[in-house]
Amino acid sequence: MKHEPEHYVADILSAAGGRLVSRIRLQKIAYLLDQLGAKSGFDYSYHHYGPYSRDLDSAILDAEAFGLVREEYGYRKTDGARYSVFVRNADDKQFSCLKDSHLRDITKQLASQNVTVLELAATAHWLVKFEKVDDWQAEIHRRKGTKTDNGRLEEATKLLAEVGLPPTVAAV
Repeated sequence: MKHEPEHYVADILSAAGGRLVSRIRLQKIAYLLDQLGAKSGFDYSYHHYGPYSRDLDSAILDAEAFGLVREEYGYRKTDGARYSVFVRNADDKQFSCLKDSHLRDITKQLASQNVTVLELAATAHWLVKFEKVDDWQAEIHRRKGTKTDNGRLEEATKLLAEVGLPPTVAAV
């Protein structure tokens, strides 16, 4: 049975506790869940912040139009930049798409991560799996620059290992 994409968005929000901050966070969670077998049907391509799905952006709009979720906005204190806050409209614990409890647990785990760590994890996975980059660490440093600093890249690879996705880094 094919599920409507807007219900997948609602299910992610429900599994994450009913609320997610940042469109980037939602994109990366959906991407990583798909890599773990969630089968949303979304197509991904590489974009500025890593794997990105236009299909997911459309599904977000549809989920809002059907009253499943709402998008609110916050503003960063440092520079006033606007960011999205996605809220599940119903406190519905019925999952129409994300039926696998293991994937729902992973969703909660991913939702608690720093958004830059999620971006790095999704990008590292993309580089290895889809672009087949041998030296993915050098490439991610080139593409992401200082985002990889302060242990964030190590956190990202640790997160990937915890959820069972490549790349893995050999212990030194």
